[in-house]
Amino acid sequence: MKIVVNEIFQSIQGEGPGTGKPSVFIRLGGCNLTCRWCDSKFAWHTKYQDNHVMSVETVIDRIKSYPCNHLVITGGEPLLQQKEIEVILKKLPNHTAELETNGSITCDIKKHLTQINCSPKLSGSGNKPYPLRIKPTNKKVIFKFVVSKKSDLNEIDQYVRKYKIPKSKAYLMPEGVEKSGIEKRSKWLVELCKKEGYNFTTRLHILLYGNQRKK
Repeated sequence: MKIVVNEIFQSIQGEGPGTGKPSVFIRLGGCNLTCRWCDSKFAWHTKYQDNHVMSVETVIDRIKSYPCNHLVITGGEPLLQQKEIEVILKKLPNHTAELETNGSITCDIKKHLTQINCSPKLSGSGNKPYPLRIKPTNKKVIFKFVVSKKSDLNEIDQYVRKYKIPKSKAYLMPEGVEKSGIEKRSKWLVELCKKEGYNFTTRLHILLYGNQRKK
């Protein structure tokens, strides 16, 4: 079986409740959305030609070569390749895995995952509205919203109410691919989170390494 992969590397999880956790990242190629501020266009935009077709056995061997048993499956949109992911995870029973998704595709491999990081793309992303396919009632799911400006909070509030997402499961994250932008937005976003009851998450990898790949 073959799978489209962009890159595999070890780093730390830089976002969400697992921030700081040593992880092997498997970035899969392809996406069904086109976010204007996407920091990984190289995983889906045709101008980059940066993806590779690999056998699942090769991917498994690469994963096993790292001294780390936690996986972060990201993209692109990894749920476009669910069958392939399932085969890989079944052959790695001693690994835990979290998956990052935009929430537009139903996840049929939940039992193989320890956490689902759902990041719905709102109007600021430049995408058309789409229905949420990830159920907020699933105990494995957390929601991560990218925030560019203070007015984004109004749309996030509406979205959270519409889909009955508990604020305890919602994380607000500053948009940005440079340290200065993250720091600037974080100052007022933290205060909004304190006031409104949302969780705050930074982008630790950007603060540490800037926009370097495989970091």
